[in-house]
Amino acid sequence: GTLDIWVTIPEGKRTEEVAEILKKNIPTFQQSWIQSLITDEGYLFPDTYLIPKDATIDLISTMMKDNFQQKFDSAKNTKITNLTDRETIIMASLVEREAKADIDRPMVASVIYNRISIDMKLDIDATLQYALGYQTDEKRWWKKELTSQDKTINSPYNTYTNPGLPPGPISNPGLASIKASLNPAKTDYLFYISDANGTNHYAKTMAEHNANIKKYGL
Repeated sequence: GTLDIWVTIPEGKRTEEVAEILKKNIPTFQQSWIQSLITDEGYLFPDTYLIPKDATIDLISTMMKDNFQQKFDSAKNTKITNLTDRETIIMASLVEREAKADIDRPMVASVIYNRISIDMKLDIDATLQYALGYQTDEKRWWKKELTSQDKTINSPYNTYTNPGLPPGPISNPGLASIKASLNPAKTDYLFYISDANGTNHYAKTMAEHNANIKKYGL
């Protein structure tokens, strides 16, 4: 009825961005909602929701988490990794930020999984962007141009300095990224770069990777 509001949460947003969308749409929004949502980072399933105008944050987060659980449970039987459910969602949150096209999601997931399997640092820019937080000069959450200094920041989310997955999800991933993380492509790839068009190029060795960097002018 007229008391409900349609709200769309896109894939790959961090919790603060989800809160911004709620703030624009839901009259009962309060700043304190952000803190209650942050504990659910990764589980606020991106979708279009019909939310009551007078909704509490508990109601909204329950809607999103229940939706997540339903989607996750329906996909879980495809799992081929030895990751826990929590690790799978952390991985999916990385895949969501790193892969632009659906076709790339299982490939990016394979690179992450292959690196985890050999204890190789993940070196994922999106984890740095998450750790760096809101960029006042850029007026955005995900810093555009990372510097070599950014790669040395002291944060558990810095995958250039810390081995393995970050301690928690960095975004709220959609179903394609979750599926890719349950069932990554079977590859020997350890590297990838995105070219100017957002197309990914994969490599098994540092030499191949450097050749790709040269070839695609990065």
